[in-house]
Amino acid sequence: MNKQAGFITYLFVMVIAAALVLVGLYVWQTTHFGINFSTAPADYGTAPNTLLNFGGSSNTSSSGSNTSGPNSPYTGLLSLSSGSAESSYQPTDEYIEISNNSSSPVDISGWTLQNAFGNRPIQTTGNQAVHVAPEKVTIPLGTNFLDPSGNFAVGPIILAPGDTAIVTTGGPFVAYPFKISTSFRVNECAGYLNYTYPFDPSIDNICPAPQNEPGIDSITDVCYQYVKDIPTCYDPSVQDKANLKDNFQPNCIGYIETHFNYAACVQNHENDADFNKPTWRVFLGLSHELWHEPDDSIKLLDRQGRIVDEIDY
Repeated sequence: MNKQAGFITYLFVMVIAAALVLVGLYVWQTTHFGINFSTAPADYGTAPNTLLNFGGSSNTSSSGSNTSGPNSPYTGLLSLSSGSAESSYQPTDEYIEISNNSSSPVDISGWTLQNAFGNRPIQTTGNQAVHVAPEKVTIPLGTNFLDPSGNFAVGPIILAPGDTAIVTTGGPFVAYPFKISTSFRVNECAGYLNYTYPFDPSIDNICPAPQNEPGIDSITDVCYQYVKDIPTCYDPSVQDKANLKDNFQPNCIGYIETHFNYAACVQNHENDADFNKPTWRVFLGLSHELWHEPDDSIKLLDRQGRIVDEIDY
């Protein structure tokens, strides 16, 4: 009887000892490894996912938009503005703008612009609601120098830091004596083209001042008084032709014809330090509008189809 009681006591002591050992192990593991068994996931040894950071981009919505899908390394570096997209119906006067806000040049040729037709149901004549596929258009190549000869060296559209591309839905101007058949960088003489070509918006009139043109000292006082009052980027031989013919001498007319038009301006100023301006005129070449009124979205995608920026309106 005494032997049985002693054995039971021995088992009881062993159970208590084992419990104390387990408690000690628990406390030691918690103290040394910081593992909270009550909240740790089943696979607490797996490292969390880490997004690679290319140029500061993240997998969040781009500026001013509610985007979905992967963002581009250029997100936050280039931005969109809606231009006339919310109000224009014709491809020739519908445009949006892309601005390079970064400190590095960016080649945007081969990138795509996309509308949101796929997100908006269209009611058909049969009273059915259908989703039209979104339309994507590729940004083309262009010329950095709009050569008056018409021989354009076409290459990538590279936006320098601070540059803006005005992107027109329609095509360039090929039905004119001087055929503008490609997208181009604006230069200080391009304002002369406003009179002939229906740019929308107009190119800024930033041509050299007429009274500062080379050879101005060789003309008569009467001619000089006329020239100094010419508006910037004004071509009198076209816009004031009858007046010139009737009231001015041939040497004055000759001076005007060799200084105040696009080709003459380029010849006299293409080596100016500020000849190139921070604006591109880009043409998508469509015969229909790309952006719907009154609601749509404008999405800019890089060559890999990643979102750079998006505007909803």
